[in-house]
Amino acid sequence: MVARGPDQPSRLYLACLFLTAACSFLPSARVTPWTTDVAAVLWLPLTPPAHALMVLRHWLRPPRDESKYLDSQLLSDERDRFRALWHSERIRSDELEQRLTQIERAKKMDRGGREVAPLLASVTARGEGPGERMLALNAGKREGVQNGDPAVVGGDVLVGRVVGEPTDVRCWLAPLTDPSTGRVNAYIAPADRPEAGPAESILIQLRNDSSGNLVGEIEAIHQISQGDIVRLADPTWKAAAQGMRMGKVVGIHRSDKNPMRLRVEVKAEVDSDQLRQVTLKIDAGAVP
Repeated sequence: MVARGPDQPSRLYLACLFLTAACSFLPSARVTPWTTDVAAVLWLPLTPPAHALMVLRHWLRPPRDESKYLDSQLLSDERDRFRALWHSERIRSDELEQRLTQIERAKKMDRGGREVAPLLASVTARGEGPGERMLALNAGKREGVQNGDPAVVGGDVLVGRVVGEPTDVRCWLAPLTDPSTGRVNAYIAPADRPEAGPAESILIQLRNDSSGNLVGEIEAIHQISQGDIVRLADPTWKAAAQGMRMGKVVGIHRSDKNPMRLRVEVKAEVDSDQLRQVTLKIDAGAVP
């Protein structure tokens, strides 16, 4: 049996392989010019279809009109800007409405005595005083603020009072929950008759507790319930603060020291740590 030599395709493949290997060892400066020409010749048959496909692409999806795109972008930017301005003005309008409501309610809650001028003040700093709860307000002697002026929110909810000597543009407010407030005389009105006066209510003396509430004791014969309203009745406070709401009864327990007395826990109506504004009830005669 006669052995057959390699066929013609195999010889051609081996020749191309050796030629490629030989070219790989040549300097690139000699190989690049003629390989570029060979690539151009090979790509020549593909050029007409490529141009045809490019024309078809532009026909199916025309180029974007940049001027129209810029106009649309400008309109979108203007819309977003005016929307932001509208939201900002709406928030400002709501704040002004709330301020007006507070001032009007403070005037309605005036219980007589010396004429009171409500003054809206913003909280500018926190964390001073014995209990680190005092608030700095942006109002002072220039607006008629004096030591002892009470501060309220919502018309008749007592926050505290001004302590120390105010500067021309600043004063410090001691909330009811600050230890510097000391003991405060108050009375407990039934929840179903929140406007009851001291004569038909239960008197109590309150002080600050470590829990942040106000606590005091009353005789066990008195009937009180959780949710009853606690109002100020202390002659050491200015007349504008008398009868203002201090908080609500949240706990009633037998006194550990005297079973014949009840320990009453009162939670302040407002959290001074969350306040941003208060209404100061200053003497109208002190306003410059």
